[in-house]
Amino acid sequence: MRNIALAVLMEVMEDGAYANIALRKALGQANLEPRDRAFVTELVNETLRNMGYLDAVINFFASLPVDKMRPYIRNLLCMSVCQMRILTKVPPHAAVHEAVELAKSSGNGTLAGFINGVLRNINRRPDEPVLSDTSWAVKYSCPPRLAAHLTRWLGEDAAREFARYSHAAPLVTIYANTTKITSAALAEKLTTHGMTVTPLEGAFLALRNTGDISVTEAFQAGEFFVMDPGAMAVVDALQLQPAQTMLDLCAAPGGKSFAAACATGGSAIITAMDIHPHRVTLMEMTRKRLGLQNITTRVGDATVPATPLATTENVQPMLYDAVLLDAPCSGLGTLRKRPEIKLRYNGIDPTLPDLQRKLLTAAATHVAPGGILVYATCTVTLEENAQQVASFCAAHPGFSLEHEAQLLPGAHSDGFYIARLRKMT
Repeated sequence: MRNIALAVLMEVMEDGAYANIALRKALGQANLEPRDRAFVTELVNETLRNMGYLDAVINFFASLPVDKMRPYIRNLLCMSVCQMRILTKVPPHAAVHEAVELAKSSGNGTLAGFINGVLRNINRRPDEPVLSDTSWAVKYSCPPRLAAHLTRWLGEDAAREFARYSHAAPLVTIYANTTKITSAALAEKLTTHGMTVTPLEGAFLALRNTGDISVTEAFQAGEFFVMDPGAMAVVDALQLQPAQTMLDLCAAPGGKSFAAACATGGSAIITAMDIHPHRVTLMEMTRKRLGLQNITTRVGDATVPATPLATTENVQPMLYDAVLLDAPCSGLGTLRKRPEIKLRYNGIDPTLPDLQRKLLTAAATHVAPGGILVYATCTVTLEENAQQVASFCAAHPGFSLEHEAQLLPGAHSDGFYIARLRKMT
């Protein structure tokens, strides 16, 4: 098991892979029992989530700093210290023994003594190093540059809270397909599968001990879909009414369109568009499973403005009562689920604001007079959020800003930025 976890860590840390994709691939190729699959998943995610803290512990005890170590050795030590300091269900002596054996079997036997010494010292002094309570960046494994930028964007107190909630392991959260079942009835049904179910606001449920939720009767009957509760604030901002039309740009995997359909009793007319055909195919599969007939999925480039149809009558493009642009972004609001993002953070990708500007400009052309345009991201940077919207409003006086909110990560939700703009009649 630990060799699989270490291979995934190497792929993520050294090859730039996404942890969820690398894990899915590795576990798909391994013949592991559910309990062992869960252990590998937890070990990988918790090692990535706590990498800054683990580095600090290792640096305190090792004669060689982690940034001078071979990548394999550094990842092996971090994974092992994670078992000793974070996953306390693992006996420390077992973590030490397995680390030494992995080093030997991988051709790093000459460093087995070094690994053994570092880990045994850590085990003998479990309360060291003592980290100051004010060192929230180390405590929550927030890289220095990201911590500095969070403080600039949010202020010291909010930055600390952002890091604290972003550091927590996420639960699986689902939204009840209220066109088929109530959240209370769904909770009762899932409890019979051995899950621990916690009702959240609205039609959301938080799940523990899920196993493979796709094999449950409720999943196969289309009675729920996976969604982050924070994303519902984006849907609410649309103020979509029954029988109104909605265009969801950059829509995949489709959760916001599905939630909007449920919130309007399946009567709103929704088009969910994404540029990636394979993601549209997956979105369409979910739509069919949920039985939401009022949603149409299609492939399309959201940077292309609405244009008249190429006919002899020059038919005008369809305009929508509500348009949602959930724009590609730096994703800092999703660190609970994608901890590798913070480990790679080196400032904002300079191409992102330009892409967002192009997408927002094109999205505006799809809005009917008097309609709503919602711009949303799952990040907290000023450059991608408030500054982006302010620039758009200055260039498009026909739109007015009605609502703006920066939602930080919470106990059960990711962080989102939301701006609702109204097109003047």
